Amino acid sequence: MILMRKKRIYTVALSLILMLVVSGPVLAEGGSSRWVIDQYTKSRLFVGGYDDATKTVKIGWQVSLKEGWKTYWRSPGEAGLPPRWNWGDAENVDQISVKWPTPHRLHIFDMETLIYNQEVILPIDVAVGDASEPVSLDLDLEYMICAEICVPQEGTYRLDIGAPQDLRISFFQQAQLQRYQDMVPIKRSASGVVVTVREGAKKHLDIRLPDDFTAVKDIIVEGPDGAMFGRMNSDGVRLFSVPYMARQSLAGADLILTILSQDGPSHEVAVTAQP
Repeated sequence: MILMRKKRIYTVALSLILMLVVSGPVLAEGGSSRWVIDQYTKSRLFVGGYDDATKTVKIGWQVSLKEGWKTYWRSPGEAGLPPRWNWGDAENVDQISVKWPTPHRLHIFDMETLIYNQEVILPIDVAVGDASEPVSLDLDLEYMICAEICVPQEGTYRLDIGAPQDLRISFFQQAQLQRYQDMVPIKRSASGVVVTVREGAKKHLDIRLPDDFTAVKDIIVEGPDGAMFGRMNSDGVRLFSVPYMARQSLAGADLILTILSQDGPSHEVAVTAQP
């Protein structure tokens, strides 16, 4: 009799657990694509969050590099190649936007390059059409890794996600993505930022920043195709110069400044160079 009662209690408890599992939030295929693994790298796509207000799934491309190897930022500088994103078939996706954590500057063989080493996660915002419907993504990604030699890499990923409004995302994956999301420079207006072109035998950009920029560690400059920018020099508290090489004058050119701070967040500013 006691044994039968225990069996009934166990059966009822199991039924309740199954009801909760079936009716509860969906964890999308473990929240990750399959790992792409070779002798140098290990990479994947994974889900790290969902913003209901904007109907945006937060995913990340994660790559772990063998010790001594590096890969490149969106504008790698005088060497290297940026990743090339080839998004294939997508279901219930309106827009995809890749975010870029602040890179490391590397000076090697008299060249300035902007890199990630050891590991990086690039946050990706996926705006969905209907939060009650499943989402799927296909990505073919080409990227370069370098150590003593450079090796082109290619990863093919598929990420199947349940209805975003019902997703249950692991705390670990949320924390992983958030760590690198916090490294993405904050976009701000160009108010008070003045960039002047100084031409001559050696070309420089003179950069003046407003008073609220303090403890500037570095300024990374991006500009027209073919233009190369060197390491920042400090000419005063908020006065800086950046050497550059370009076939054409940069007066009137649209530039992006990524301004790194020693004790706070980085900022990204879009500005037009003045003659």
